[in-house]
Amino acid sequence: MKHLFSARRNLGFEGRERVLLARTDALGDLMVSLPVQQRLLSRFPGLEIHWLVRPYSAPLLAGHPDVAGVHARTEGQDLEAFFAQLKPQAVLNLGHRDVEVIRAAKRAAVPVRVARARKLPQILGATDLLWKGRYGSGRHEAMNVMDFLGPWGLDGGAPTPPRLYLSEAERAQGERDLQAFGRPRLGVFFRGSGAGAHPSQDWWAKALPLFREAGWAPVLLGPPEASELAPTDLRGLMARMAACDAILSPSSGPAHMAAALDLPVLCLMGLRPNHSPDRWAPLGTKVQVVQYPGPEADLSGGMDRLDPGILLPHLERSLRLREGGRA
Repeated sequence: MKHLFSARRNLGFEGRERVLLARTDALGDLMVSLPVQQRLLSRFPGLEIHWLVRPYSAPLLAGHPDVAGVHARTEGQDLEAFFAQLKPQAVLNLGHRDVEVIRAAKRAAVPVRVARARKLPQILGATDLLWKGRYGSGRHEAMNVMDFLGPWGLDGGAPTPPRLYLSEAERAQGERDLQAFGRPRLGVFFRGSGAGAHPSQDWWAKALPLFREAGWAPVLLGPPEASELAPTDLRGLMARMAACDAILSPSSGPAHMAAALDLPVLCLMGLRPNHSPDRWAPLGTKVQVVQYPGPEADLSGGMDRLDPGILLPHLERSLRLREGGRA
């Protein structure tokens, strides 16, 4: 069975039609979905790309030159009225759990509605369905999301790494926020907000002095409650990340954000297939991934088997990547 059921293949767009991409889950999910936008615009440069995202992730897309509109998905929202006002030519529900997106798009008579074949209301509301499963496929999540471009014949192939943008004023503020820290700065995230593996506090207590001895100035950026820096918003966090020479993080939204800011990223990842680098590694030319050794489960101390000293050559390589040299 083909992964996409559709009566429309190789559809074209005329003029400046609007396409709405819905990704109403986590930060990392939004980041791996940005290549969909890039692929569409590479074929149809006149499109207006709009995003429907959660309020906490909307700031990621501020100032993005390819984004025509960012819309917050809120509780109790009248999505049918929203679609009726926006009048998109197509809605791609890249996050399948929010099934009301496709139902509302159908009621608003959106011509093309693409979704995964998950839950009956969504199946009945979509014009195009993806039947192919993601788990155990061995494909990166960005490639799984690219499947939504099947109706236009644009699915398949390697996704272009996503990009985020900061203004010069934001970058300058990030430098001011971190002016007390020397160079090279190592932006550190202890853990993410999702289900990915991460080392324990005891591991970090051994690792940070080792990094300092190697000449790095660690800057704890997250989680916010563990950082010595004054609280900031998501854009401020991006600016502080950009003021660092490298980012060290478990698999997390900030790791994907750092890669999209074209920063050197050293990402610590576990062994579980559904959370492996093959599926969830940040996309970028300056990304390195280290997996922990040993058979322990990711969330039961497995990451602590990783010797922090193993990371030092990777951090040295990050500096060469930052300077644009050969790795």
